[in-house]
Order: sequence, then C-alpha cells, then structure tokens
Amino acid sequence: MTNELCWHPDLFRRFVPTPYVFSECDGPKRTRVESNDLEIALGIRRSDILQRQANGSVDLLCKLIRDVNAPVDDSEISIVSDEALRVLYVGRGTILNYDQEKLEILGFISRDVEVQKLVLALIPALLDP
Repeated sequence: MTNELCWHPDLFRRFVPTPYVFSECDGPKRTRVESNDLEIALGIRRSDILQRQANGSVDLLCKLIRDVNAPVDDSEISIVSDEALRVLYVGRGTILNYDQEKLEILGFISRDVEVQKLVLALIPALLDP
C-alpha cells in the first residue's frame, strides 16, 4: 500500500480556483467578481454591469470560469427562465446562470467567447428581464 494521493477528475469543474477576485463596497451594497481568467475579471470590473444590477442595499456575486476544455460552439444563443433563475446558453460550450433571489451569477465560458461579447451582450441579456 502506498501513501500516494489519488486524484479524481473534476469533470463538473466544481473546484476550479478563482484567484482573480475584485470586491467593491458602496455603503451596504457589496459586489464581488471571481474568476480564473484575469481578462474576464477585469472586463467585468471595468464595465458597469454589476453597478447597474446591484441597486440599493443588495449584494451581488459574479463567479465566471473560463473552461478551456469546453466545446467551441457559439452557433446559437438561447435563454431559459423561470421565476428565480435565468440560464443563458451559447452553443454547447458556454452557460451563464443568474439566480435572482440570491443575486448570484455563475458561468462557464468557452475559450472562443471574447470578453467584449461577454460584457456587452451576454451578461446584459442574462440580467435584463
């Protein structure tokens, strides 16, 4: 018997580190951006998306993971929504979830989605009812 660690693949990317973190406090309002991609984190931080969405005294968390192993396919954009959850799909490789009750955005972005498209088109489409 050996003392070697046995690593299992994290196929759902549950434990991806997000070293790029930006937090902003404006009175009782706090916004936080977490990502494993510096370009995504800076793009979100520089945009006014989070400021527009975080009205009043609410907290908003935005966690976006660049998934370089996701399929490269931006053929179709679709949005599925119910009362509290909105999900935006871009092809088979990108998915963005917005929980309106928890005020959290969680997304996995394929390598072919540009930050400009993410910030100017995809996230606003996800947040706008």
